[in-house]
Amino acid sequence: MVKIDQRECVTIQGILYLTDVIRITVIRPLSTDALANGTSYTLDLHENGGLLGVALRPTPQWRVNGNIELSYADNTYTQISPKTLQHYVFRVSYKPKGWATISGAFNDLERRNNVALVNHMDHSRSLTLGASLAPSEHYGLDLSYGYMDIMSRTGLCYASTPAPIGAAAAPADCGTNLYLGDGYYDAPTQYGAIGITITPVKKFRSSLGYSMSAVNGATELLNPRQAPGSLQSQFQTPYAKLAWTLYPGWVWKADWNYYGYGEGTPIGPTSPRSFRGNVYTLAVRHEF
Repeated sequence: MVKIDQRECVTIQGILYLTDVIRITVIRPLSTDALANGTSYTLDLHENGGLLGVALRPTPQWRVNGNIELSYADNTYTQISPKTLQHYVFRVSYKPKGWATISGAFNDLERRNNVALVNHMDHSRSLTLGASLAPSEHYGLDLSYGYMDIMSRTGLCYASTPAPIGAAAAPADCGTNLYLGDGYYDAPTQYGAIGITITPVKKFRSSLGYSMSAVNGATELLNPRQAPGSLQSQFQTPYAKLAWTLYPGWVWKADWNYYGYGEGTPIGPTSPRSFRGNVYTLAVRHEF
């Protein structure tokens, strides 16, 4: 491990890891196309990688830190285990005033296994931004936005009746399976929210807000009856809350929450699902 400190505003840390040999010995209880029942075999893995971390504080109000990790293996035990891995993480926060905070984060995990007839690839990426503003004890504002994309793709052999449109014929390595696919799955999702709190007097508190998430994804449809479902959907939840202190120890509360979910255009015989609901709550809280 290497650590470098330059004054108090910069910190750098690094780790290099080397794995000589990871040996896996397996005795298969069931026969496969390649191995008979009870056949034992060994698999040797060699993996190397490194991790670098940086923390910055340019000003007392501004903080930045990040990590980068890279690794490589010459072999894998399962198809979805990566031979190459890249992981990037960055975070930043800024406080221009005592009553204001702005923050953001980025996370990207990339994995690959490019072996023939596997060609596995996946990533998990996310970006978040947020702001919290409370210039007065009487009101405040919260804002947030997020983006996430989870994707995977792996070569797979399968059988289906009837065959999906455009299905590719399977090679001899697929055994009795008739078709070859890539198992593609991608679910990019966006999220946004806003919340406002208002307290005009000490005895009265209120808040209202709105949040929504939307998915615009896709996947390989191995069955003609399959529908994208929640991969093409939206979900929204506005709300409002009131609290009034009638007497010390007695608080009257009223809440409203709305839940709405809907899916995109149907594919196949399955119609799009949707629901909505309003929830009203009246309560009295006693503190003693």
